Amino acid sequence: MKKNTLTACISMIILFLLCFNSGILTGCREAIPKKLDVYIWEGYLPSEVAALFEKETGIKLNINLISDNNKLAALLKGGGTADIIMPTQSYIVRFYEAGLVQPLNLKSIKNYKYVSKSLREQIWAKWDGSQMGSGDIYAVPYIFGTNGLVINTDKYSKNLDGIGWDVLFDKDLNERVSSKNGITSVLLILDLLGIPRGNLVTDTSGTLAEVRDKTIELKNNSLKFWSTGSEIIDLMKNEEVWVSEIQDGGGRELSQFNAKFKYVLPATGGLGWTDTFMIPKAAINKAGANMFIDFMLRPDIAAMVIDKSGFNTTVTDALDKTEIINRELYRITDEQMTNLKWSPNWPEEVLSSFSSFWEEISIVK
Repeated sequence: MKKNTLTACISMIILFLLCFNSGILTGCREAIPKKLDVYIWEGYLPSEVAALFEKETGIKLNINLISDNNKLAALLKGGGTADIIMPTQSYIVRFYEAGLVQPLNLKSIKNYKYVSKSLREQIWAKWDGSQMGSGDIYAVPYIFGTNGLVINTDKYSKNLDGIGWDVLFDKDLNERVSSKNGITSVLLILDLLGIPRGNLVTDTSGTLAEVRDKTIELKNNSLKFWSTGSEIIDLMKNEEVWVSEIQDGGGRELSQFNAKFKYVLPATGGLGWTDTFMIPKAAINKAGANMFIDFMLRPDIAAMVIDKSGFNTTVTDALDKTEIINRELYRITDEQMTNLKWSPNWPEEVLSSFSSFWEEISIVK
């Protein structure tokens, strides 16, 4: 009897330790809901990747495509629920200040170690309850890209070494250049003039007044400001525009279409941007959200994302595991990474002032 009792006690202790340390036995941990509500930008979650996650975890993905950071914030403010969201880094402060997101449990996201160190340490990844840059980790940068220049080298024969944003103001290229119909065009002017981008936040009206004449000069030298990626790609392919500011994805597409198109980062460094994984405070399936982020950060999965979507990721080693794409079109050196300029987080009042400024510029002759 004593032997049986001792055996039973030992068995219970072993069971407890297994449950406590790993949670691998059925019933040892709280059941994870079998649905995960994901709000993600179009193209970031290839169907093959989504299917593999569902197969490995048994969790069904409810995928919702987003097209606007403001609408995503409005959804959560209005009581909408999501388990995973992907705000762009320059809008994250709004999610912090509105109390819409929660700190991440990195013990449950072991593949966080694969995220590029330079991107893990950006100021917008942390929040201490009142300001960014300190406190807990809230955001994991995932899809990463740059804005630079694409040049039709058949039409523009000058040396590309050391080329900068000033090429967009070259009078020999009058009505053969273009730039984005938005704040990016002002950012490149700030970089060209050596004005810190943060000035647009701390002294919005003064900074916009400072770049007004240069913005009008850019407008007058451009064929038009482009609004969508497909629009500028068509303008370049049709040789209506020879040189343009563009996102790297569009630059790669053009380079693969015809080798005469070259994508380069300007001498001032170019614009860096990233869309991030965050977990809303009202998330229903927090455990599943952790599993999803951890899954997406696996180098083999990130490689699939690159191959299938054409977007680059922040996951180290992923590029070398790709099988389809031309890797050299995606590589960025440590020096180029260091020189990238990141957008500040834009308060709503800054964007409102910019909208008024841009509307005025659009009607200036």
